[in-house]
Amino acid sequence: MSLVQVSVKQTLTEDNYEHTVLVFRDRQAGVSEVYDPVLGRFSYNAYCLEKKLLKELFSCEYDFLADALEVINAEFGTWPTESFDKKGCGSCAAKK
Repeated sequence: MSLVQVSVKQTLTEDNYEHTVLVFRDRQAGVSEVYDPVLGRFSYNAYCLEKKLLKELFSCEYDFLADALEVINAEFGTWPTESFDKKGCGSCAAKK
């Protein structure tokens, strides 16, 4: 995993949600984009997962990015952030 930045008490924003997640121990929370080709639009998945078990602990889909960010920051906003560089995650479980 190639980390660019690790900080405490930084929230996810419209500018950083694509490359930043909130992390506490083996848990990760963030917002991902979901594209619906039938409707031709994006929605936003607010999620929390257990990284080692690859188990989803929380997931809710929103039509608006602001709503997904609000939920994640309200629930997990005290967790430190991790921001990944543009090369992506080198320790992805899918690569193992």
